[in-house]
Amino acid sequence: MKQKSENKNSRKRVSKWVYRILMLIAACVFAYSAFQLGSIYYANYKEKQESEELKGSIKTVKKNGQEELRSVDFEKLREINPDVIAWIMIPDTDISYAVVQGTDNDYYLSHTVAKESNYAGAIFLDANASADFSDMNSFIYGHSTKHGTMFTNLEMFRDQAFADAHRYVYLFTPDKQYRCPIYSMYSTSYDSDSYLLGNTNSATQGAYLEMVKGLSLFDYGVEASPQDRLITLSTCSYEDGVANERRYLLHAILEEWSGVDER
Repeated sequence: MKQKSENKNSRKRVSKWVYRILMLIAACVFAYSAFQLGSIYYANYKEKQESEELKGSIKTVKKNGQEELRSVDFEKLREINPDVIAWIMIPDTDISYAVVQGTDNDYYLSHTVAKESNYAGAIFLDANASADFSDMNSFIYGHSTKHGTMFTNLEMFRDQAFADAHRYVYLFTPDKQYRCPIYSMYSTSYDSDSYLLGNTNSATQGAYLEMVKGLSLFDYGVEASPQDRLITLSTCSYEDGVANERRYLLHAILEEWSGVDER
């Protein structure tokens, strides 16, 4: 009987230690999860705070029910970061950001315009592109985030009613301002021919324009010539519900604009 009692007590002690260890593991997992969630929340907060501060450098007006970009204080923006080369805005979306250009295409994937480390990154022009957007096709990249910032709202152009009502991308540089008619929008793979860079002759540009128009979800009714330059906005596509190798691309014709509503 004594042996049985000792064995029973021994099992109880082992069970208590197992229980304590399991509770400790659960507490550690909870603490780690809480830390991760807190870090994400803080990163989102800092991103939003910086974005609102940067928007103090622009002026917009309401025209025909839509917001239009009218001026950008690049001197102020370049005091924050000399890599700032433009401001991009699409009415009725959260897309209204400074555009930067780094020496590679990696840094601004994880750093904000103010060069703070943040998983949301920044909106940036391809490092190999001309900073004055003089290339035939200038690629501008931005993340698609779960909280809806950066280029996430490009997915709104999957809806025809929204696409029909929103025909322009505004792009301002220190020297020029553009109101760019949207030409094509669709999803494609990250290594598709749509990512062709450096097409600098009219023959290549004409074929490219024809290709991307054929891929578009909708016909925007915009005509383009081989001499026209493009800006191409690129972000990840989560149309399948998970991160994959799909991308949303939105192409718009680079057209100089006086700031006067010509519609």
